[in-house]
Parts: sequence; C-alpha cells; structure tokens
Amino acid sequence: MQANRATIPANLVARLKAALASRDRAASNAAVAALLDARAPLGEQWKSLSQLMQVSGELTLAHRAIDAYVAAAKGVPQARYSKVVLLTQSGRLREAHDLLATLPADVPDRAGHAYVLGNTAMTLGRVDEAREQLELAVKHRPGWGPAWLTLAATGNLANDPLGERMIADGAAAARQGLADYARYHYALGKLYADRRDPAAAFAAYKEGARLLRSETPYSRAGNTANAAAAMTGWPDGHVEALRARQTRDTSRPIFVTGLPRSGTTLVEHIIASHSAVADGGELNIVQHVAVAAGGVSGDALGAYLAKGGTLEGLADLYLHLMAERFGSGGRVVDKTIDVSRCLGLIATALPDAPLIWMQRDPLDSAWSCFRTFFIHGVGWSYDLGDIAHHFMLEDQLRAFWKGRLGDRLLVVPYTELIDDPAGWTRRLLAHCGLADEAGAHTSHKTERVVATASALQVRRPINRDGLGASEPYRAFLQPFLDAYTPPG
Repeated sequence: MQANRATIPANLVARLKAALASRDRAASNAAVAALLDARAPLGEQWKSLSQLMQVSGELTLAHRAIDAYVAAAKGVPQARYSKVVLLTQSGRLREAHDLLATLPADVPDRAGHAYVLGNTAMTLGRVDEAREQLELAVKHRPGWGPAWLTLAATGNLANDPLGERMIADGAAAARQGLADYARYHYALGKLYADRRDPAAAFAAYKEGARLLRSETPYSRAGNTANAAAAMTGWPDGHVEALRARQTRDTSRPIFVTGLPRSGTTLVEHIIASHSAVADGGELNIVQHVAVAAGGVSGDALGAYLAKGGTLEGLADLYLHLMAERFGSGGRVVDKTIDVSRCLGLIATALPDAPLIWMQRDPLDSAWSCFRTFFIHGVGWSYDLGDIAHHFMLEDQLRAFWKGRLGDRLLVVPYTELIDDPAGWTRRLLAHCGLADEAGAHTSHKTERVVATASALQVRRPINRDGLGASEPYRAFLQPFLDAYTPPG
C-alpha cells in the first residue's frame, strides 16, 4: 500500500508533462489540481508550478501551489515572499502589501523590501507611506532606477529637495543595470518636466528610451503584419453572422481600448466607480482566448470553428479567467493594451460586451507615450518615428472596426470627455447598460487599486491639465510630426 501511494505523484507528474507537451489547458489544470489534492511531496517544484499556473491565468491553482510551496518550506520568510510576488502579479496588492509588512525588513533584501512596500502603497493611493518606503529603498541601494521612478511619481518635485538628491545619485545610477539606469532617466525626465525645463526633460526621456530600445528593438514590419492579421477575414456582415451563434450571456466584461495614455484609465475608473461594476485593469487574459482560437483573424477563427471549436468555449475561457481574478460578482472593465488587435474575436465570442475606444490629440498622446516607462515594455514607444508608425496602424484599426461594428464601438474623444464629463459619463454608462449613478460622476473619490502610470491622476477631479501637454515640447517632437499622417 505504501509503495502504491508513492507511485501516485509520479503518475500525476507524467500526466502533467504529457498535458503540457500537447498544450492541453484543461488536462494541465486537472493534473496540477490532482497533485495538490494528493499533497504530492514536490517541495521547490511547487513554486515552478505556481508560476506556470499564474502565467496561464489559473490563479486559484497558482495560489494553492504557492501555499504548498510555503508549507513545504516550513514558512520561511523567503518562501512567504514568493507569495507576495504572486499576490502582486494577481492584482491582490493590498494582500501583498500586508503580507510583506509581516516579513523581516531584509526579505528579499532591505532595498527590495522597501521598494515593494512603496510601490504597493502607491497603487493603493497611500502616497506619504509610498514616499517614506521608496526613500528608504534608495538609501539602501543608491541610484536604483525603479525606486527613483516611482518616487518621481509621488508628486511635483519642482521645489522638492528630493530632486537634488536624485541628481546627486546619478553616478550610482550609472553603475546599475541597463534597464534600471533607463528607469533613472525617466525619473530625471519627470523632475525636469516639473521644473519646466523642456530641453533637459526631453533629453532625459530620450536617453532612457535609447537605453531601452537597445534591448527591445521595434519591428515595424512585425507590427504591420499583426495589425493586418487583426483586420483579415472579417467581411461585412461576418461579425453579425458569427455573434448570432453565441448562446452565452457575455455581458460581464466592458472593454476599453485606445492608445496607451489616451484616457483609458480615466474611463476605466469612471465605470469601475459604479456600484454594479466590480473592478478593472489591464487584465491580459484575452490573449489566452486568441491562443485557443489559433489567432485573431477571421480566418483563424473560422479554422478553429471548422475543427469543432465553439464560440461558447472561447467565451467560457475568457469568463473563467476573469472570475479567477475578480470572483463571480459584478461587471469588470478590461483595458488591456492592444485589445484593438483582438476586437474581431471579442465581438464574436463576447457579443454582449460593450466596446469603448479612447481617442486623444495625437501629439499629446505621442509625447505622453514617449515619456512613460511602460512596465511590460512597449517597443514602439522608444522612438518618435516608431510612435508615429504605430499610431497610424491604430488609426487604421479604429476606422476598420468602427466600420464593422458601428454603434457597438463607442469612440470617446478625450477632449470632449474633459470638457463635458457629466454628459460623457452618462453616455458611457448608457453604452454599458448601466444606470446613471452619482459615484461614477465623482470617480476621483473612489478608493481602488490603480496600477498604471495614471494612478494619481485619476484620484483628482477631472481637469484640463493633460490638454496641450505636448506644447512645451513641440520643437523636440518634430520627428513625430514629420512621420505621422492623420487619418482622412
């Protein structure tokens, strides 16, 4: 009997390996669940399984596996820190912050401990706490770009002694790795922008972008091919014909797309402030649906259906992964970057989901993208010519999908939203099938996690500060103006 029990985990591990080799999501999940139920003695391997499940969006299994790892490690602080990492990756930032606060100050190390506490406090809107922790981080690790970058976002540094400390830290920053040094330059750019020194600010941002571009080259040909694929295989009437085959209620998600820094976080925050909406963010789960469907084109979806796949199956996968993040209650805003490339798939598999596209002044948007450090890396944002190229592709996509989807796709001009927030808030809510509600009109008072570069901005009343933000930098942005041809 003892020998028989010992063979169970080995058999289950073999099942998992076979499922992973065949890319069978359901079988992989079942094998991991069976290993957990059997309390297989996998030790350190539980951490790897947790990471595997997190990457695939299966957060319930990811958290069960990390708990198994912590238990196998007898709860040592470094193992519990692995759970902090998973909680941050899962969007459970309050839990991550609270758990880390219970760990020794040198886990994972003193600078890293303070940095994560500072970053999570920042996303929770606790700016004073964030600043205290981040200053501690750069004390323990002088010149550390990631900590300086978040510190720069804690407020206006024009007359703040912290600015001189940042400049004095330049030599130490230069000794950091390339990516961290790039972050330091983005922090410097913010400092000089606060000081109203456009030339110094642009130079700092440009150097940060140059450093990042050396590691993350942008392929215009690849981006063009990706956009073309997204618009392929969707003749007039095809979306309507396919969506009529969907039998699931798919109204839970609300998609907000558009270029980064175009107001998508503001619209997400307005809608998420409604009592019927659970939350939102850059969920990054529609990509799993695209993988299951074999691509984002109408041709790929047709091949998937011809092989026996169903729209219900795609919808179920998306809604399951959403529930993994947010539970089963309330509607959710999905503002994942590059959703524009998946709109055909979304429109057919999730036909009840409202679609919103933010549109901002191109030059303001270009400048905002150029000066923003994107945590997941956005290769086209490191060069003004590449930004223009990407913008023109997105213009084509917006025109294409507006033509295919009509009124289902609500295009929201950022300037109009700022000029008439009450009117546009009512229009947004109506488009999403939500009743007009006071909370959505005072979204800056809503306490929720905002994990993007707009975290502080959406906690202020809607204002005109972002309009014309590029004007002081217009002379430096000429390469964008030369390369960009507006639509129509």
